[in-house]
Amino acid sequence: MLTRWSAARDTTDRNATVAAAEPEELAIEATDQRLDQIATAFAGVFDAESSFTFEHSDRVAARLGFSEAELVRLRRAAQLHDIGKLAVPNAILDKLGLLTGPEWEIVKQHPAHTLGVLAQVPVFRELAEDTANHHERIDGQGYFRGLTLVQLTPAARVLAVADVADALMSARPYRGPRPVDEVIALLRQGRGTQFRPDAVDAMTVSLAAAPSA
Repeated sequence: MLTRWSAARDTTDRNATVAAAEPEELAIEATDQRLDQIATAFAGVFDAESSFTFEHSDRVAARLGFSEAELVRLRRAAQLHDIGKLAVPNAILDKLGLLTGPEWEIVKQHPAHTLGVLAQVPVFRELAEDTANHHERIDGQGYFRGLTLVQLTPAARVLAVADVADALMSARPYRGPRPVDEVIALLRQGRGTQFRPDAVDAMTVSLAAAPSA
């Protein structure tokens, strides 16, 4: 796992850190190419697996008929969605065994940190809600705010499915990757409660059609 920015994690005021890091004298034109480069760079720093969440999200959104503008927004959100993990100690993220209650509560706050960081960056502010809500459930039982279906953007609904699929298919310190058929079965269990049904359907079709399936 890539080394994360411990300085950003240790601060008690992340918003002030972000503001202080932005050079006032340097204006960078926010072109689409520049924004994509920034999102890709961040994904590579804080979570190598964001590229897989990006790919899953892209395929699901395409099957759901997202417009090109919506796809661009979703792709950037997928690359930035776990930036809040910068605030979670490596000792917790890389732990071999089960997390304790207090450790799990720390992990569950990473979407809040994502929201706090992106809301302070004007060019990514519109992505803040998309990214921060990727662990919410349509039945209101997710975290960190317990939002329901009507409160979630289309991008957030897709990210929720893609993030879980990616997590299940990726190796963890305490287990290996789950086989595709098991991932599909687990996603279907959450259809209509944890996830929007059409997003699950699109994801399962995509996974079943993948070469590794």
